Amino acid sequence: MKNIRFRLTSGAIAVLGTVLIPVLTDLPSAFAQHHETMPQSTTMGQGQTIVMHLNHSTDDLHAAFMALKLGTNLRKQGAEVMLVLTLEGVRIADKNQPIDLRWGSNPITLAELYEQFVAAGGKVMVCPMCAEAAGISADDLRTGAELAEGNQDIANLILAADKVVDF
Repeated sequence: MKNIRFRLTSGAIAVLGTVLIPVLTDLPSAFAQHHETMPQSTTMGQGQTIVMHLNHSTDDLHAAFMALKLGTNLRKQGAEVMLVLTLEGVRIADKNQPIDLRWGSNPITLAELYEQFVAAGGKVMVCPMCAEAAGISADDLRTGAELAEGNQDIANLILAADKVVDF
C-alpha cells in the first residue's frame, strides 16, 4: 500500500513539474509584456482632466508642495490640471497670506511653486464656502485663482475629471 501511494505521489509530482516548470519560467517575460513602462512623452497626459484636491496650506507644507509640484509636472505631460482648494487650502490662493515659505531643504518657496503651476497653465478653483469662512473674497485671490461657482463648482469639476488626486 505504501508503495502504491509513493508511486502515485511521485507520478503527480512529475506531471505537475512537467506542466508548471515551463509556465513558471515564462512568468517573468509574460509579466513584462503586460506591464511595459510607457515611453516618456510630453503628450502622455494629453486629453486627461485631473483634479488635484488640496485641503492644506501652511498647516501642512509637505502636502501643499507635493500638490503643486505634481500638478505642474502633470501639466507638462499634457494633462489639464485643476487645483481645487478647500478647507485650509484656500489660504494658498489668498494674496494677503504670505506663502514665501520653504519645506525641508527645498530652496524653492510655496509662492514660487504656485506661480510655476499657474504659468504652466494650471487652473486654481477655490471653494467659495471655505473662502468665506476664512474671510477671503474674490478680490483677495492671487493671479490664476477663482471661486468655484456655476458649472465650475467643485461637484461638477470632480464629476468631469478623469482622475482625482487628494492631498
